[in-house]
Amino acid sequence: MPATAPIDLSTNQTHANVRVRLAKDADLPAWQRFVDRTPQAGCMHHAGWYKVLRDSCWVKPYFLIAKDARSGELAGVLPLYHSRSPLTGSHLSSLGDGVLAEEQSTVAALLEFARSLRDSIGAKFLQLRGGPLDHPGDEAFMTIRTLINTSQPPEVLWAAIQRKTRWAIRQAEKTAIRIEDDAALAGLDDFYWTYAEHVRKFGTPVMGIGFFHAIRTHLGPHRLRLYSVKEGQRLIGGMLCILNRGRWTACYGAVRPSQETDFANYLLYWHMIRDASTCGASTLDLGRSAPESNVRLFKRKWRGKEIEVAYHRYFPCSRSPSNRSRSHNDPARDSLKRHKGRLYRLWSRLPLPLCNSLGPLIRKQLPFM
Repeated sequence: MPATAPIDLSTNQTHANVRVRLAKDADLPAWQRFVDRTPQAGCMHHAGWYKVLRDSCWVKPYFLIAKDARSGELAGVLPLYHSRSPLTGSHLSSLGDGVLAEEQSTVAALLEFARSLRDSIGAKFLQLRGGPLDHPGDEAFMTIRTLINTSQPPEVLWAAIQRKTRWAIRQAEKTAIRIEDDAALAGLDDFYWTYAEHVRKFGTPVMGIGFFHAIRTHLGPHRLRLYSVKEGQRLIGGMLCILNRGRWTACYGAVRPSQETDFANYLLYWHMIRDASTCGASTLDLGRSAPESNVRLFKRKWRGKEIEVAYHRYFPCSRSPSNRSRSHNDPARDSLKRHKGRLYRLWSRLPLPLCNSLGPLIRKQLPFM
């Protein structure tokens, strides 16, 4: 594909009777109404992410809005942000699930604008984290998303999960472990520090607590659900879910492992599944996993549906067709993974207070990794 010409960011771009432009603060209520009425909307399509990124991260949000040129009705959205991290260079990335639109012509118009935006701001590449495409990227790598059909009653869901998983849940129920629903998000700060300790063990820099405060402020408690995992009175973990009309997404979770709390994670996941079913959510999205990770193996225990979600990168200069759409087992990418693995192991061995100080500084430029 030829390089896309830069655009004037202050104007509309029209493509196949679809007009695309940058969204402003005044567009966000209409954006959210569109998300709320569109069944395929994901948790990262919420309009509130614009202010979360603006207020708590060192990135610039570029949210694209598409309208039908004839009716003026909102036809699609694409939330993007521009990062200048020294670790990855200048890049333009979508939030999870990419474009939200019902017509392919709208998808094409939004992505044409996004590639023009990439060139206008001088970004090294455009990354789309899932969602519909107009054509494959120059590079692609795969993630796995696990979806639970919670339109079924809890007893059907219980019968569907593995027998060993049901046994683990019963073992947890015999202990002092319990799951609490924190509707007011009063325990968000306490959960954050447990979460920060958890991700450090996996070698991942943690987002700052201000990021979680911004989620609570700009998405609103009615779009969030916090589960606290306690052993007696001691908080040992939790899960923060983001809600759409018919789809709940488990986004940030952690359980402090120990011999006494071996099965706490099982009780937490079963509680979420049962709660989603009881509250009328049609789908519980357990989030993405690396194809060969232990996290994916744990999610398989719940007998959900696995779908492949590709992340595509588009570079300003086209590559030869033979190099297009390289998969996650590409040798160059495998080499990069091994390098990252060493960094993750090093990070996991740093003192926790140092990680909690440095991690938020790194993640302000890389809000989604």
